Amino acid sequence: MLKVIAIANQKGGVAKTTTTHNLGVALAAAGKTVLMIDLDSQASLTICVGLEPLEVQRTIVDVLKKDGAPVSECIQKLREGLHIVTSIIDLAPMEMELLSRASREKILDRALKPVREDYDFILIDCPPQLSILTINALSCADGVLIPVKTDYLAYRGLTQLQDSIQEIQELINPDLKVIGVLATLHDTRVTDDREILGLLKTEYNLLGVVKRLAVAKKGIYDGLAVVEQSPSSEIAAEYKAVAEMIISGKTEREELRHE
Repeated sequence: MLKVIAIANQKGGVAKTTTTHNLGVALAAAGKTVLMIDLDSQASLTICVGLEPLEVQRTIVDVLKKDGAPVSECIQKLREGLHIVTSIIDLAPMEMELLSRASREKILDRALKPVREDYDFILIDCPPQLSILTINALSCADGVLIPVKTDYLAYRGLTQLQDSIQEIQELINPDLKVIGVLATLHDTRVTDDREILGLLKTEYNLLGVVKRLAVAKKGIYDGLAVVEQSPSSEIAAEYKAVAEMIISGKTEREELRHE
């Protein structure tokens, strides 16, 4: 089973954090125990769930430090079945420290081992670059889910990400599986968006299509995911469908292949 899932793309603005948050909430609503990890120094996931980064006593920085704190001491309970390890801006300089450490690409993997069996799923919100933090996430993950905006530059960037994933599979984590891509911020009115979506369907395993809709931003100030704030929306339906795929162990959506 794909227990640890990295949500990754080296390009920013592709809805990685939104995807992590909504999948986490959807999985928890389905009765699964979920730990979300904010591995981005911008702390966007931390903010999206309604926490103030500077007010959390222990964060992912404390976990990653040399002789760091046990991850169990850094977990914040959001609700029953949904927990988070938050981030903070101090994570940015931490990258330099990680680069000087032995087996630096496996630091997160070692930190998570004591709690892996406590959760059905662990979702890692990766930073928007192929950094040592992203490498750590991919090195400990069972699978990687790739949100990609339906524009040309984001589409072109998939090749670089694929090359990096392949290198990690060959050198560090041979069990890492590419679950598929999730088309995000899709505008059906724009010709380029429709063309890029067609290419994603043809060339990749497309897990879903999340449209660019105003409802996506409605719950941010209240710490609510779209699947909570607007459960009957198209966006919520897509995230719920992807969550159901993850739970079932399936990696393809047949209805998308035939559209």
